[in-house]
Formats: sequence, C-alpha cells, structure tokens
Amino acid sequence: MNRSAGFSLIELMVVIAIVAILATLAVPSFQGMIASSNLTSTTNDLVATFARARSDAVRRGKRVTVCMSADGAQCTTSGAWSQGWIMYNDDKHSASDDAKVETGETITAIASTLTNNLVITSNLPYVSYSADGQSKLMKGGAGAGTLRVCSTSSALTNDTRARDLVINFAGRVNIVKPTGVAANCPAPT
Repeated sequence: MNRSAGFSLIELMVVIAIVAILATLAVPSFQGMIASSNLTSTTNDLVATFARARSDAVRRGKRVTVCMSADGAQCTTSGAWSQGWIMYNDDKHSASDDAKVETGETITAIASTLTNNLVITSNLPYVSYSADGQSKLMKGGAGAGTLRVCSTSSALTNDTRARDLVINFAGRVNIVKPTGVAANCPAPT
C-alpha cells in the first residue's frame, strides 16, 4: 500500500476520536459563554431603555414611562418583565393613574418577550421618569426599586446567573452582581 496516498483507516479513526473528545469538552464551555452573553445583552438593553427614558423625560420636560408589556401596545401590572416592555411619552399621566398608554401618547421603544432561559423579575410593574429625571415608581411616588435579570441555564453557576438593576431615588440605574442565586431566579428583595 502506498503511504503517500492518504490516511489509513486506523489513522482516520484516531483523528475522528480526538475531534469528538475535543468537541465534548468544548460544548459545555460554549453553552456557558452563550448564556452569559445573553444575560449581559439583555441587562444592557434594559439599562439602556431606562437611561433613554430618563434622558427623554429631561429633554422633553415631560414624564416618560417604561412598563411591562405583553403586547407591545399597553402596560400590564401582572406577570414579569420577561414578557417584554415598552417605553412611551406619558403626556397624560395623572397622580391617580397607573401606567397606561392613553390615546395620543407615543410608544418610543418596544422589547419583545425574552427567550434563551432569561427571566426578569421585580415588584415594579413600571418606572416613570419626571421632567427633572427622578424616578417615580408605582402610583406617582418617588423611590428606589430593583429588577433582577436572570438566566435559568444550567451552564451558569449560582454566582454568575443574575444581575440586579437597582434604580435609585435620582433615577440612575446601578448594576449589582448578586451571588448565590438559585436556578429558579427568585425575585430581588
């Protein structure tokens, strides 16, 4: 047999076995990288939405609200932020008004339902920003609140699966990396 003609069957089988072993070792690491990237991307999207809402409220001199929304057209007060969210110019807001898109108000951003094992939990169904940039959390009161962006993926550890977005009284969002978060992603306290 001519050795220069190519690999023998045994050599080919050894190469295939080595490739299979390397692929088996790389897949879990790759899954963790994808889950971490999805977590970071969604966290950044939500932070950017809040920053834009605050900026728009100051620029316009009028209230801007970000709320949970399952349909991309109206706010909802039930469920989780994972169902999606909208940002709108809350021009007709009143002190007794829960977040509700009224006729003539403009929706300026829409985020659809999350996928890829991501959940966002919070006790805040909406966050409004007044003309001075301060956050108004639920029923017109000033305050601070927390939203948790979390991955239920088994590729992440309990110390790497979540990010808490803490909105302070001034309306700024700080990202905190909590540790020991269970895979069911409990809501922040």
